[in-house]
Amino acid sequence: RQFVRDWAVEGAGERERCYGPLLTALEKYVPKEKFMRGNRPPKVMCPGSGLGRLPFEVVRRGYESQGNEFSYHMLLGSQMILNCSQFPLQFEIYPFVLGLGQRRGAHDHLAGVRVPDVAPGQALMGIDPPDLFSMAAGEFVEVYESEENREAWDAVLSAFFVDTAKNIVMYIRCIAGMIRPGGLFANLGPLLYHYAEMPEEMSLELSWEEVKPLLEQYFTIVETKEDHDASYTTNPACFSHIQYHCVFFAAIRNDVPVEGQSNPVFQD
Repeated sequence: RQFVRDWAVEGAGERERCYGPLLTALEKYVPKEKFMRGNRPPKVMCPGSGLGRLPFEVVRRGYESQGNEFSYHMLLGSQMILNCSQFPLQFEIYPFVLGLGQRRGAHDHLAGVRVPDVAPGQALMGIDPPDLFSMAAGEFVEVYESEENREAWDAVLSAFFVDTAKNIVMYIRCIAGMIRPGGLFANLGPLLYHYAEMPEEMSLELSWEEVKPLLEQYFTIVETKEDHDASYTTNPACFSHIQYHCVFFAAIRNDVPVEGQSNPVFQD
């Protein structure tokens, strides 16, 4: 279903609802002409990028882009699409074959879906410089809290990501440390908190009312919408769909330095 969401014609509507506001904010608050450094366009980082569609769309718009993903399954999937697709609609998959509930027709679960809707290699052919698009594997904080990433990015775009943290404060501090003053942090997603229903795991589950002042320590929030509806890996042929009331915000990094340390909660 992740392939449908990111790389199928059938997922275009879901992508527009989720990625569209982030890309619009990027072009509005980080215009390429203003943030260019020599021949290098602004640097944009997309954490939790799954199969890589959001960072791909960023680089298509003329920015330097890096996706980050922790899941081996996602990394293998993005490797296939980004590096092995030779032409659009090359692969046929059956993402709903095990979903027997909520069907309209007897054979709906057997419907094939072709991916990718666009071949990344073809779409990015001729980009200059040629190293504008990359993927980084690993846990987000471990990868990006390094000194080489401090104030190294012009923007961070995240979709359905910040609630994957066991401690969301760690994510906010890490993102604040990455972005140069004047840069953008744009986010869209719910506060579902992935570890909330796992009794053996620790999880810090803050409300938006509590998260917002944490953001405002390091950012000036210039746009916010607290009722943006978006879905995640839905089957359009089913009787029931899950829709999330998401928070969308765009925030500009101030010059307050990131100090102190957050408890990672996942260490003994």
